[in-house]
Amino acid sequence: MKKMVIPDIEARQVYQYFRLETYTDVEFQRLFQAIQQQQVSDLQDDSLSYSNNDALTQDQLSKFLETRIMKLEEENGHLTDDEIKAGSSRQTFVAEEAQRCWEFLFRYLPTGGKAQSRSSLTSEEFCLAVKESASSLDTKRLLPMTLSMVLVGSSVGVVTPAMPFVVQELGLTAGEYGLVVSAFALSKMAGNIPSAVLVERHGRKPYLVYSMAAIAFGVGGIGFATSFEHLYLCRLATGMGVASLSAAVTMTVTDISTPLNRASSFAPVMSAFAAGTALGPALGGIMCDTVGIHPTFLAVGVSYFGLAAVNNILLSETKPKPMVFPWQKDPDKAETPPTIVDSFQAALGQWVPLLSMHPVRNVCIMNGFYWMGLAGSQMTLLPLILTDVDGLAMSATSVGQVYMGMSLVQVLGNPVLAKVVDRVGKVPGIVGGCTLISSAMAALPLCSDGYQMAGVFAVWATGSSLLSTAPISYISDKVDDKRRAQAIALLRTSGDVGFLVGASSMGALADWVGNLEVAMQSSSGILLSATCWFAIRNMLSVQLEPTRNDSIKK
Repeated sequence: MKKMVIPDIEARQVYQYFRLETYTDVEFQRLFQAIQQQQVSDLQDDSLSYSNNDALTQDQLSKFLETRIMKLEEENGHLTDDEIKAGSSRQTFVAEEAQRCWEFLFRYLPTGGKAQSRSSLTSEEFCLAVKESASSLDTKRLLPMTLSMVLVGSSVGVVTPAMPFVVQELGLTAGEYGLVVSAFALSKMAGNIPSAVLVERHGRKPYLVYSMAAIAFGVGGIGFATSFEHLYLCRLATGMGVASLSAAVTMTVTDISTPLNRASSFAPVMSAFAAGTALGPALGGIMCDTVGIHPTFLAVGVSYFGLAAVNNILLSETKPKPMVFPWQKDPDKAETPPTIVDSFQAALGQWVPLLSMHPVRNVCIMNGFYWMGLAGSQMTLLPLILTDVDGLAMSATSVGQVYMGMSLVQVLGNPVLAKVVDRVGKVPGIVGGCTLISSAMAALPLCSDGYQMAGVFAVWATGSSLLSTAPISYISDKVDDKRRAQAIALLRTSGDVGFLVGASSMGALADWVGNLEVAMQSSSGILLSATCWFAIRNMLSVQLEPTRNDSIKK
C-alpha cells in the first residue's frame, strides 16, 4: 500500500500556529522556550521562564500544537458536532500538522538535513530556521503580481509624455494644470477608506481586476477631452480606480510578507511597475509623434480592460482566513456582516488610536510632505519645464526618454536598495530618500547641460527607489494584522493630502511668480525641512524609549 504524501505547509500557517508578531531574535528564543514548556501565552510576556535544556523534540512540538489548535478553536467560534469524534480527528490532524511543521523547519536549515534523520533541534537551529523562512520571499505569489505590474506600469508610462501636450492643446495655465494633477489626489483620497474596507471584506483579487475598469474610463476619456472640466473629471475617475488598485496591491504584498522581508517583497512589485514606466514613455512618445495624442489615450484606455483579464487569470486571493478545522462546522446562523456605512465608520474610528501612536503619526506627516514635494515638482512642474517653448522645448519622444531613464534607475535600484532598507532600517531609508530628492529638486534649475541634468535625474530616481518601499514597510511593521489595512489607508490618505496641496499650490505659485524654477526650488525647501523634522523626531524617540520603558515597569 502506497504511503500517503502529506503536502507542505504554508509559511503563513506556521507563523499563525507560532503566534509570531515582531519576528525578532528574542521572540524566536521565547517561542522555543514556550514550545518546550507547552505555554501558548503571549510571547512578548517577560514572565516566561527559561530552561537550560537546549533540545526541542517533535513530540514537544506536537503537544504545543494540540494546545494551540484548541485555543484557536475557541477563538474562531465555530461549532463541533461530536466532541468524542472531534477529539479523535484532532489527534490525527495534530500529528500531521506537527510532521509538516517539523519538515518545514528542517527545510530552512543551512545543513539541508532531513526531518526523518533528526530527533531534535537545538535552540540555535530552531531560531535560524524560523528566521530564514521569514526572510525568504514568496516568489510563487510575487511573480504573477510582478508581471501584472509591468503591464500596468507600461500603460501608465505611455501617457506620461502626452500630458504636457494635452495642456498646451487646451491652453491651460500652470495653475490649472496643477488643479488637474491634484484632482487625481482628491478622488484617491476620498476612495482610500472605502477601498480599504472593501478589500478587507471581499478580498484582494476582485479589486485587482475591477479597478482597471475605472482607470480605463478615466484614461481613455482624456482622448475625448476638449476643456479643463472634461480633463478634471477624467482625472477624478482615474484616481478612484487607482485607490482601489493600490489598496489591493499593497495588502496582497503585506499578506505574503513578514517584517523581515517586507521591503524586499515590495521591491519586485515596485521594480516591475518602474520597468513598465521605463518602457512606456518611449512607446508613448513615439505614438504621440506618429498617431497623435488623442488616439494614444484611447489605446491605453482599451489596454486596461485587457489588464483586467490578465489579472483575473494570473493572480490568486491572498486574504488571510480564520482557521477552521476539519471537525468543525460553520454556525447554523451566519452573522450578518456590517453595512458599508458601519464599516466605514469603524475604519475611520481606528484612525484616532492609530494617530496616537507616535511612529504612525510621524511617518504619515512625513509621507504627506514627501508627496507634496513630489506632486508639486515631478508631476506638475517638471513636465512643464521640459516642454516649455521658451526653454528646453522637448518633443514627446524626448520627454518619454527622460522619464524612461528615471524609471530604469528605479528598476535597477529597487531590489538593492530594498535589501539596504531591510538591513539598516526604514527610518534611514525614508530620511535618505527624501534628502536625495530634495537635493535633486534644488539642483535641477542650476543645470547648464544635458549631462548635469542626467546626473540630477539619477539622484532623484535613487531617492524615489528608497521611498517606494520604506514608508509602507515601516508602518506595516508598527501595527498588527487587524489594523494594518487602515494604517496603510491612513498613510495613503496623508500622501494624497500632500499630493492635493502640492500639485495645486506649486502650480499656483509658478503662475504667481511667473517662474517654474523658483517654484521647483520652493518645493525642495519644503521637503528638506520636513525631512530634518522627521529625522530629529525619530532620534529623540529612540533616546526617550528606554525612559518610557523604565517608567512603565515602575
